[in-house]
Amino acid sequence: MDKVRGDTLLTIRSRDLKNVDTQGASGFFTLFEAITLNNNEVMTAKIVSATFPNSWFNLSDSAKNNTIDFKETGDTSFKTITIDNGSYNINELGAKLKELLETNSTNNLTYTFTYDIIKNQLRIENSNPSVYNTVFDFTTATTCRRFLGFTEQVFTIEASEGIYSDRAVDITDTQNSIYVRTNLANQKIIESSTGKYSNILAHIPVPLSRNNFFVYDPMNPFEMELTQNTISNIKIFITFQNESQIVNFNNGDWEVNIVISYYRKFKRHNHHRENNMTIHRQLIDMYNNYNDKIIQQEKEHNELKTILKKRKIKST
Repeated sequence: MDKVRGDTLLTIRSRDLKNVDTQGASGFFTLFEAITLNNNEVMTAKIVSATFPNSWFNLSDSAKNNTIDFKETGDTSFKTITIDNGSYNINELGAKLKELLETNSTNNLTYTFTYDIIKNQLRIENSNPSVYNTVFDFTTATTCRRFLGFTEQVFTIEASEGIYSDRAVDITDTQNSIYVRTNLANQKIIESSTGKYSNILAHIPVPLSRNNFFVYDPMNPFEMELTQNTISNIKIFITFQNESQIVNFNNGDWEVNIVISYYRKFKRHNHHRENNMTIHRQLIDMYNNYNDKIIQQEKEHNELKTILKKRKIKST
């Protein structure tokens, strides 16, 4: 496709959007004048830069990872402990859980959380396992197990060595990237979670920068061809991989810069026909030239025969 008319830069700030949700992750703005294509044009969109605050909590009720279920010897059922929303590292979360478990202990047990940074593994002990067992249920919907490094099952402390996490400790709880989505229609992006065309404009990895800002500045941004021929408003919403799970920025401000480009449509079918017609004309011209040459040669041959015949008559 050939570039026509150049580009339009849209500078979008979250504070300027309308109908921003309470988490500060989405909203829209209306263009002063709609962008409308000519009949022979298509347009594309790409994010050329963005700035985001890493202001969301890695453990929260909105992230559905802020509880732990446990029971001790003598308990008839599991107790569900809710952890305060916040941005924790593994040692901070261990200290918080120690406080909560001990406060809710039926047997006045003390708990120890030990993180091995070399193995990226967590160990949990109680103070009297030979008498009082502790059972953790890591199968519930809002468990913090991935943060702690445990798989989805039940673990029991029944010996002095305690229990060890059996998967990698993950303080992002798999929320290690964000997705910028729009209302711009396309048929170029397919999302693995659905297998269908997606509204994702960019996938942005998140650095470990708690309570800081990070910048998205791609060297070769993905350019998405749009299927619509006019844009009157732009909606931006930012989620994690699950589209229904929006990023709770806690009203932190972010900025996204989008370039809209315009291209002349490439008419493959017409070019194909034109090429075929050109080849056909060339073949016809070659045949006509060849035929004219044969006719000319035959004419010259007849003229030569006539001259020779006249000379023969004169000589006799």
